[in-house]
Amino acid sequence: MRNFLLRVFVSFIFSSSAYASTMYCKVDTAYVCTDNGCSEVKSEIFINIDVVRKTYQRGDSKGIDTHNMNVYSSGQYVIAEIPGSAYLKIDASNDLNDLSFFEIVHLGLKTWNNFGKCKANN
Repeated sequence: MRNFLLRVFVSFIFSSSAYASTMYCKVDTAYVCTDNGCSEVKSEIFINIDVVRKTYQRGDSKGIDTHNMNVYSSGQYVIAEIPGSAYLKIDASNDLNDLSFFEIVHLGLKTWNNFGKCKANN
């Protein structure tokens, strides 16, 4: 029952403009992949998701890029995507301050596969 209520709450955060929130996600582990395989890389990437403005920000020490995003849910997951560029999937079955995620970003024929934790900001 607790997991169900948490999923409903996270889905509500992502779908309601009256009580909308932002989320901060920090990459803990990252891989860059090509047709020759994947290798772990150091990452300074963080992600801010704003459901009111429907924006997806990716930042690091070089600056922040802001993109329009689509948001939807599928079972226990909340998905935010930048069409044609990035896809972030959050597991909403955990505590709101400990939400696991993965993000896939592609450029050309390379992908960056990022894993980390998100937390809700109110």
